[in-house]
Amino acid sequence: MRRAGLIKPLLRINNHKSRVRKENYATHIDTDYAESLLDPKEYLDFKRQLRQINVHPKDGHTCLHLECRLCERNRQPAAAQARGGTADQGLLAYVNKRTGAFICPNCDVKSSLANALAAYQVPTPAGYQRPPQKKPVYETRFPNLIDVTPEACDALGIKGLKESQLNAIGAQFEPEQNLLHFKLRNAAQLVVGEKVLHLSDRHEETFQGICISGLLVHGTGNKSKAVLVSNLIDFIVLSCQNLETHCIVCLPYELKMLPQECLPGLERFKELVFWLHYDSSHNWDAARAFAQKIDEKRCLLIRPTETEPAPHLALRRRLNLRHILLKATPVRHKAITTFGAMKNDILSELQNIEKVNGVKWKRFPVLNKLLKGHRRGELTILTGPTGSGKTTFMSEYSLDLAMQGVSTLWGSFEIRNTRLAATLLRQYVGYPLDNKLQEFDHWATEFERMPLYFMTFHGQQPLKPVLEAIEHASYVHDVMHVIIDNLQFMMGVSSMRGDKFWEQDAIIAAFRSFATKHNVHVTLVMHPRKERQEDDLTTSSVFGTAKATQEADNVLIIQDKRLTSVRGKKYLQIAKNRYSGDLGIMPLEFDKEALSYSSQVQSAKRRKEKVEPTTEA
Repeated sequence: MRRAGLIKPLLRINNHKSRVRKENYATHIDTDYAESLLDPKEYLDFKRQLRQINVHPKDGHTCLHLECRLCERNRQPAAAQARGGTADQGLLAYVNKRTGAFICPNCDVKSSLANALAAYQVPTPAGYQRPPQKKPVYETRFPNLIDVTPEACDALGIKGLKESQLNAIGAQFEPEQNLLHFKLRNAAQLVVGEKVLHLSDRHEETFQGICISGLLVHGTGNKSKAVLVSNLIDFIVLSCQNLETHCIVCLPYELKMLPQECLPGLERFKELVFWLHYDSSHNWDAARAFAQKIDEKRCLLIRPTETEPAPHLALRRRLNLRHILLKATPVRHKAITTFGAMKNDILSELQNIEKVNGVKWKRFPVLNKLLKGHRRGELTILTGPTGSGKTTFMSEYSLDLAMQGVSTLWGSFEIRNTRLAATLLRQYVGYPLDNKLQEFDHWATEFERMPLYFMTFHGQQPLKPVLEAIEHASYVHDVMHVIIDNLQFMMGVSSMRGDKFWEQDAIIAAFRSFATKHNVHVTLVMHPRKERQEDDLTTSSVFGTAKATQEADNVLIIQDKRLTSVRGKKYLQIAKNRYSGDLGIMPLEFDKEALSYSSQVQSAKRRKEKVEPTTEA
């Protein structure tokens, strides 16, 4: 069985500290159960081996359902197995079809597929009696919880809402910190975390274990449909509507990520309706990305338009929430469609054009004018002469996006991860920490909250394991941006035999297909052909055939004229822009201390130096 380890986080949380994830990203991977993605053969082999030992799993939407035998205290007596008895709902375990992660929410066991299968093959002792189960206990961070008060209810500003309704959906009030508290439960209905809403500024926080994740669900257990919302305000609004046909489910981390540990809690629903609030541009495509993870065939989507806004906005505008719910349309369309089927999508994009444009750069405002934004599902090529600063620029480019919540996976084959991470940290801080080591812990703690991941490959690598690692990151960590630096390191070691240009074309086609299929932005750093120094690079200068620039949505070229002209400058040229067609240049002035090309960072630094008073020795 292939093991994890292709991807590792930037900084790991210390094991001796409390293993709590506070609404940041999965910066720790438990390699005991985090697998690389399964191929169909491994999945079928696992099911066949289970049948050979008289275990008959049930095929779910995203997981296999089977009796948990991995944890000794949850084994069923052999006599019950001989009678053909099955495990009750509380003893169900789940095997993720994509990653092979074995998860038992009842006894909090997580393991790899290989370890789980080995435990199933161990014979059960005759006359075995299951002892009382020891449920995993989550210790709340808020011990002073009380029933919701009228004042807390009024602070939400939802017309007609009563404190009795909030108490009925499981809300509690913490008076000292002025927040509403909700419990998160896993598929076995055990409390595994908590989600809070601060009434003062309406921001939300989620507290859960590192490798544990639950959902906030309201509704009886016999409903087969659910509405998925991204924040607590929408959850409260819909939960108080008393919908007869749908449960209401609040995602734990809004639209930032959907951990695979949450998926068993959604298995019982045959239909899932995404009714989300898109508060920023980077999560515009979150519904489609999540739908691919939880089986898009059962997913419906309410497109955000003026007449079909998020639930709390619809209530404020006195729109009929039940009528809007009936307008949900499938996320997945057939191979052939019509304009009528796409009409709502087009209207939604026109009414939310700034969000459709993508995430705006804060360090590079010129890029916002030309490229309009960073969008998922696109392929970007960056090229430039050797030593022109391609990696340095791309690290700051990706850091800018990561600081706005765009989860990023770096595949640096040319530079080791420690050096790349040090560059990113220095760009984040704005100055070197060599002589200020006392500040390192502070900045490292701040920086590890960034949704940055690194592949552990170095040097020449074949295509297959790299694509497997990227697909794993896309599924498990909801990665939105993948950077390959650089493409030439993936050539010459694959099973392909023949012309090197043909091999490069095949690699580029694979990344183009991946970006489109998984709705992930892929950036490829490529070397140019050997050109005369006095000549400008063009799209034809990219190494290989024309396929690279034909497949790309954006082509960025670093032009460096400092060595060929007394007044030569370095600048970034936008040579291709498929989205808006705008072409142009962005001057690149380098700040060596901050390793930054950003004019915004440099201007802020100069203003700071002017304000700081000078003192004489």
